Amino acid sequence: MYVNRIFFTRPDSTAQTGEQSTDSIQAILSAWRMNGQICGREWPVIQEDRGYSTVALSPERDSLEPGLNSSYAAGAIARAEAEGLQVAWQILGEDAESSPACPCTSPTAYALFTNYLSLEPAIRCMDCFRPVALYRMTPMDSGEFYELISWQSDYQACDSLQMNCTVLERAATREISNVDSSLTKLGRAHCAKLAASSERPFYYYLHRGHGRTYRSEVARRCPGCGGAWHLAQRLHSRFDFKCDICQLLSNVAFDVGA
Repeated sequence: MYVNRIFFTRPDSTAQTGEQSTDSIQAILSAWRMNGQICGREWPVIQEDRGYSTVALSPERDSLEPGLNSSYAAGAIARAEAEGLQVAWQILGEDAESSPACPCTSPTAYALFTNYLSLEPAIRCMDCFRPVALYRMTPMDSGEFYELISWQSDYQACDSLQMNCTVLERAATREISNVDSSLTKLGRAHCAKLAASSERPFYYYLHRGHGRTYRSEVARRCPGCGGAWHLAQRLHSRFDFKCDICQLLSNVAFDVGA
């Protein structure tokens, strides 16, 4: 991913108030986020001599180019410009702690995968397992990717609860591990829509934290169809199970290992 300094400047003669300016800025940032052009959800806005600036991560070098804007982002920028704000940005460099974007020209399949630490898009290429910028996909029913970003936020909240091991650990773990949980059903529904629009298989990851023994783990059957899904070799150094019928991925329980 790339680190960008985004500038929102205005001439001295503008009558727009500071509150109006920051509302316009947040509208642009939110629209960019929902289109997958910037990642995360917290962007401190700095007041400067002739406007404001913030720092945001983008999945690719050209993510903020106007040609990639959704209708919502283009509209938010047009309204801000009509109010006297001018939008520009400077690429500061690549983020040292995140994965680079998928370079594959035509991935054979995708996966829906995230965790409580990730700022990257939740779509991964199944060939290189690098994140795929959301705007490279067909927009969802909302006209952007609101549905997918909301799912990612819910998943990360559950993953945080199971990692913290203080409150709602069992309930949160069920949501990210159980094929019949509300979170999994919603995520798989998103996968089905994305598979249809991309004309590529779209896999869903089921977290597996606890097991009895390694032997019992590798003998597990696919929770969707009951078929064999254990892989002879780990996939992307992460997945031990893959069902091509149900398009599910999982791992040997972390607490038993190999």
